[in-house]
Amino acid sequence: MKKMIALTTMLLFTLSSWSQTGRVRISFAGFDCIRETWDDILNTDGKGDEVYFTFSFLLGDKNGNTKLNYEKRTPVYGDATGQFSNRISVGSCVDMFNNNKGGIKAGDNYRTSLLLGEYDMTNGDILTVIPTGWEQDPIADNQASFSSTIQSIGYSINQKIAPLAIGIGILTMDPTAIILGASQLGMPKLKAGGEQGELGKPGTRPIGMEKYGDFSPKFLAITTPNLAFLSNSDMGFGKGVIAVHYDETAVGNLRDHGIYTILIKIEFVPSQTTNTVNNTSPTSSPSNTATNQTYKIATPQPIQNIPSTVASPVAITGIWKGTYGNGSNNNPNFYSFQLNADGTMQVLDGSGRSIATGTYRFTNNQISGTYRYTANNSAFSFAATLNGSKLNGTWGSGTSVSGGGLWVMTKAAASATSNIR
Repeated sequence: MKKMIALTTMLLFTLSSWSQTGRVRISFAGFDCIRETWDDILNTDGKGDEVYFTFSFLLGDKNGNTKLNYEKRTPVYGDATGQFSNRISVGSCVDMFNNNKGGIKAGDNYRTSLLLGEYDMTNGDILTVIPTGWEQDPIADNQASFSSTIQSIGYSINQKIAPLAIGIGILTMDPTAIILGASQLGMPKLKAGGEQGELGKPGTRPIGMEKYGDFSPKFLAITTPNLAFLSNSDMGFGKGVIAVHYDETAVGNLRDHGIYTILIKIEFVPSQTTNTVNNTSPTSSPSNTATNQTYKIATPQPIQNIPSTVASPVAITGIWKGTYGNGSNNNPNFYSFQLNADGTMQVLDGSGRSIATGTYRFTNNQISGTYRYTANNSAFSFAATLNGSKLNGTWGSGTSVSGGGLWVMTKAAASATSNIR
């Protein structure tokens, strides 16, 4: 018994000494297609696979209390010819004349560096990333309900991961140890594939789906003790790149048989000194509405490819203009926010008149909020990442921040040009 107590004490001391606070940056590094999914033999939705990826983010403290909950979605990759010109051209498929290259098949891969989020993590924080790949079909979209479910059970996921996350990865010296399955968290399978039966039905569905639509996503548990270790590990795709594998044949789905690897890069800037916590009441700044504490992070030492600046609330207040789209056409629509310093907001039309009102929260370069239109009382939610002078986000109806489409805005009077899909 004494040996067990001594071992536990030594483990906790070791983890404490390894644990670092600082700024973490998560990026989408690309994907590999090991085997394409079953597709329409007439290629009515484009040649080969057309895919996009979503990343749900849940930031919690050591007790599992949620500090941040949002989702980031990529553009659609695949055949970008003709009517599909709003996609990003990826893949080696060709038409019957050996022309019009584009469309994903086995052996194709894509590399990028798409920023998904940047966070200040304090001692004991747990960042859960849920990466999923989706085979797109414009006829029916099953992804919106999946995203809504993940958002609604965010607190439960944090609570389940918190006791498992201590020392993950760094104890085994295996970066893949941070990848958890739904069964490890005691979570049921989700019905993310809609009503897909033996013959399959058209519809956007997750890659990794079982034969009849059940789906078990994977979870990356990123903690302060393993940040430095993960950012310097190499799984064969470069330093800090974590490979998440979804294999439909492995779960018995020989009909759709898709096999993809999603690549996520983790970068980390440690703080120079230990974080201090100020327990005084938060100010009226919207950046402090997410919690009852304000965190003072020491200026990190800059390292290559990671900015060390942290956006202030002042950077977000003002009028933002840009466009949004819903993925069904190439005609983006005008979109404008007026963000006030007290956390209130208005949606403006092209003439600058307020057509909806609501509230927002801004912290760690992430903004989220809800608003309601004056004319018909309809409510919408949104989330976005501030990257330099640009906001890139998603929107949805009701409480969902996804399912409606993508949007982009820049600050001040000039309208943003957009490649929104």
